[in-house]
Amino acid sequence: MGLTGMSSLAQTLVSWEEFLTFPERPDNGKRYELQDGEVVIVAAPKPIHIKLQKQTERLLERLTGERAVVTTEFPYRPHPNLQFWVADVACILRADWDTMPHDDYRIYSPPLIVEVQSPSNTPAKLNRQRIVALSAGTQEFWVEDWDKRTVEVTTLKATTIYRAGERIPVRMFDGEVAVDDVFGV
Repeated sequence: MGLTGMSSLAQTLVSWEEFLTFPERPDNGKRYELQDGEVVIVAAPKPIHIKLQKQTERLLERLTGERAVVTTEFPYRPHPNLQFWVADVACILRADWDTMPHDDYRIYSPPLIVEVQSPSNTPAKLNRQRIVALSAGTQEFWVEDWDKRTVEVTTLKATTIYRAGERIPVRMFDGEVAVDDVFGV
């Protein structure tokens, strides 16, 4: 029952405690996520994926300043069991960042998560991740699509697709990000 673009390691549900026994990173350079109790190996990203992550990280850092930490490949555990995801880009409020344990994954979902559309980030996987994150406290969930040059932003109230020439409001920081800047247009 693996997802397209990913490999599943188990057909039975894996608990959080069982998931912790997996190696941090398999020898093949891929990584593990726990999606609804299913251990999934996520493929390494392509260069465009990494470029979009880095560009988004820079744009959000400029917007947030010292109020938040913006980072790529941020692991988070939105629910106590059966969930462990890695955000392409996460924006974490400074107070949350400063109180995070150094050696444990507390139950937490970043307020702003950005995912880049890719073969391993299928629409089904992104939709599930969006639902899980928003149900755990994420305020904005973005999906950047390089091919369409769009950014889909979902909040608890609505989903809006932003295109070239438009600006994405980032309400939690009273600012905005230009779609053209995300894609380097």
